[in-house]
Amino acid sequence: MRRLEVATTVTALGVVFAVIVLTRPSPTWGWVVVFALIMVVSENSSVMLPSAVGVSPSFVAMMACIAILDGGGQETLLSAALVGACSGLFLDHVRSRQYGLLLSNCAQFSLASVAAAAVFGLVDGRAELAGLLVAMAATCAFGFVNVAMVLPHVALRHDLSMKAVWLDMRPAVPNYFAFGLVGLFVGLVSVRVGPVAVVLLAVPMSIGRWTFSSFLRTRQAHEASIRLFVRLIEAKDPYTAGHTERVAKYSLYVAAELGMEPDRLEHLRHSALMHDVGKLAVPSRLLNKPGRLTAEEFDVVRRHNDAAIGILSLVDFMRGMAVTASDRLGHFQHGIAGAPAELVLEAHIVAVADAFDAMTSTRSYRRALDQGVAFEELRRNAGTQFNPECVEALILAVERRGERYGAGHEVDAHQFAVRPPDVGVGSAGLGDLLEPAGHPSVSPAQ
Repeated sequence: MRRLEVATTVTALGVVFAVIVLTRPSPTWGWVVVFALIMVVSENSSVMLPSAVGVSPSFVAMMACIAILDGGGQETLLSAALVGACSGLFLDHVRSRQYGLLLSNCAQFSLASVAAAAVFGLVDGRAELAGLLVAMAATCAFGFVNVAMVLPHVALRHDLSMKAVWLDMRPAVPNYFAFGLVGLFVGLVSVRVGPVAVVLLAVPMSIGRWTFSSFLRTRQAHEASIRLFVRLIEAKDPYTAGHTERVAKYSLYVAAELGMEPDRLEHLRHSALMHDVGKLAVPSRLLNKPGRLTAEEFDVVRRHNDAAIGILSLVDFMRGMAVTASDRLGHFQHGIAGAPAELVLEAHIVAVADAFDAMTSTRSYRRALDQGVAFEELRRNAGTQFNPECVEALILAVERRGERYGAGHEVDAHQFAVRPPDVGVGSAGLGDLLEPAGHPSVSPAQ
């Protein structure tokens, strides 16, 4: 990580040094100071995404600065480098004495700004049609360099995959592009009207920060709502605490093996977390009954799937999860005809992940099965109840990571008043229920 920070800093210093030595430019210090102050204030009020990537509307000011300075000479390149470097002056890093990270951030912004200024200076940036095309290219140049340098830094520092960081950043990219063009427009207006037009930057920058904040608040509200449902489920059925989290984890394992599109992963994770929401409609005495359910009791519990769909359908952002959470859609042979293919696959993934966790966890009716036994059960029912590709993907993912689950390897072990039997049948779709006597035989994951 430190080597990457040093490399970034050295590269930026090398670019600035080359510009100074080769051209001996004289930057417009008045504009440099004005925009440097704007950048510092803007970046220190940035909105932090869950992956610890900060987003702010300072991009608007940077592009306005480039347009005002005409983007045509080495003076602009040096000015852009200096203003860009000020964007990385985070006060939190100064207070925490993270000087390596501070210099690295300054270098990243500086290089991205120089790239944008260089592209904008390829032609007369103030020409109408050419100016628009070059403005778009300059905006893309800044975004490409910035993202390319931020991704590995954040991924390494926070032990995340670059794909995960990109998924967190991607929704904000269109806004960056739009606000970059707005910044260039304000800069060009300032050239014609005068410096007073710079005050106009306050409008798009305020809108930009509000947009980023609103987007983040919406995501946080959605996540909090899902977590609330999960806590309610665990409060009603404490013996399955941690179950939904593990199902979500296994679901992402399978999705990674199958090469699922990144933009579907968050929806899949949310659907996995919500797959047992129907338990809220099932009487607690049935959820926690240690013995075998009667036929009537089993029928009551089986209705939980309809309850789940009903609950999820009441909330706008959860409606798409209702299909994925459906036990009927999750069944490989007897799914719902006409359902979207991507949702069918998600339902198949959740069904396999749910079954695996049900079998490798101790329940009131059965102690945890050995991981190998769970794999055998999944394979035995592949092609009938379970999607064979999802089954093999889960097994491959778990074995590839060298992880062990089931008997002797349980993460969440509970003490039961009556010791659960060593042999029993689980039900992944319902969480943990037994098929009653007299019902047709079902697999351990019905």
